[in-house]
Amino acid sequence: YDSCVRCVLDPYCGWDKEVGACRPYAPGLLHDATNSTPSICEASAPLKTVRAGYGQSVHLAAFGKTPESLKDQHVTWYHHSREKGRYKIIYNWERVLQTSERGLVLLSVSDSDRGRYECYYGPTLIASYNLDIDIHRCTQPNKSQEYKQVYSDWCHEFEKYKSAMKAWESRQLQCSKNTNASSQQNSMSNEIVASLR
Repeated sequence: YDSCVRCVLDPYCGWDKEVGACRPYAPGLLHDATNSTPSICEASAPLKTVRAGYGQSVHLAAFGKTPESLKDQHVTWYHHSREKGRYKIIYNWERVLQTSERGLVLLSVSDSDRGRYECYYGPTLIASYNLDIDIHRCTQPNKSQEYKQVYSDWCHEFEKYKSAMKAWESRQLQCSKNTNASSQQNSMSNEIVASLR
C-alpha cells in the first residue's frame, strides 16, 4: 500500500512512519486492523513545504496514486490562512480544482493562498502542505513607468537569449563540420589501409 490509511487496516501489515512505507506487520509499526483509532495515521503525514511565485499554478497531492479501494471515496481539503483561519476548500473552475487522484490544484496563486493545506480522508489527515508565495520577485507593475521598466528588462533578457541561441547554433554547426571532417578522414584512412593489403 502507498498510504498509511489502507496499510494500517490490513491485518498483516503495519505502517513504518520513519520511512513512510507499508511493511509486513511487526511491533512498533502503526497498525489498526479493527479501525478503532481514526487518527492513527495523522502522525505519519509530514508537513511538506511548497514554494511558488505569484501567478503560478500549484499542485498538492493527496496520495502518490489513489488506492483502488478509495477511488469512490471523498477527501476534504482545508486551508489555514492568516485572514480567514481554517476553512473547507470549495472547488471551482476558475481557481481551485480537484485532480482525479484527489489532489488539489490552485491556479494563479496570490498572497491570499499562502498558508497550510490539509487533506483528510474521513477523520484521518493524509497530506499536509505549507504553501509559501514569493510575492516580491514577481509582483505586477502598478504605474506606467514600472511597466516600461519591466518591458525594457524583458527585451534585454530576450536579446541575451537570442545571442546565446545564435552562439549555440554556431557551435553546433562547428561540431557537425568537425564530425563530418573526422569521419571523412577515417574513411580515407580505411581506404588507404585496404589498398595496402
